[in-house]
Amino acid sequence: MRLQEILSRLTGLSRRKSTQAILDGRVRIDGEVERYPRRELDPQSSSIEFDGKSLEFKKQATVVYLINKPAGYLSAMTDDRGRKTLSDLIAGKIEERVFHVGRLDQGTSGLLILTNDGDLAHLVSHPASEIEKTYLVKIRGKLDDAQLQTVRDGITLEDGFTTSPARIRLVRSDRETTTLRLILHEGHKREIREMFKALGKSVVSLVRISIGGLDISLVPRPGEIKKLGKKEIELIKMGSKRKSQER
Repeated sequence: MRLQEILSRLTGLSRRKSTQAILDGRVRIDGEVERYPRRELDPQSSSIEFDGKSLEFKKQATVVYLINKPAGYLSAMTDDRGRKTLSDLIAGKIEERVFHVGRLDQGTSGLLILTNDGDLAHLVSHPASEIEKTYLVKIRGKLDDAQLQTVRDGITLEDGFTTSPARIRLVRSDRETTTLRLILHEGHKREIREMFKALGKSVVSLVRISIGGLDISLVPRPGEIKKLGKKEIELIKMGSKRKSQER
């Protein structure tokens, strides 16, 4: 597990605050100050101190939950500004201490994985795994064939990041809006909204409807939570090998 994830789990600090604490030199590993938040280590075989106090990592049973995040909630467990977070959604429903895998921005709804399994989290979030995430995107206006091809080829965004090739197809269209089905396997910050911004289009609504082999039908209602079994967890892992022919 990465040090920032371990510290967040053991202290209850947000990932951002855990990262800053490490950068500030407040964490020691085996007696030595460690300032690299992404350092990989086994928390059960390493001595971890935070502000001079020893932290004990207690092994928990591995759990994986699937949640349908409503729009308006942050993909975070805490927030300094008092905004609604995942902790508000899972209060009284999930007993284990879990963290979210990847994120959906505040205005985006749909599937999000919560777990205490660091290996699974790494698999799902790492671009090399190529686990596909599917979204329904409603935009204002329409895309012509050239613009659709630009999405398929990859778009250079305002910050200089170039998206990986994506799969996209029309779902429905009316006078003012168009709904598209978009499949990606990466997670650059606000990537989808920035993609359409680069095409001169604004996003009206954005919903993640699948992760790997898991579909939103498992948790169809906003705020709904489901504890996943072994077969369902395996569907996530299988997603890294799936190659749809959809274009």
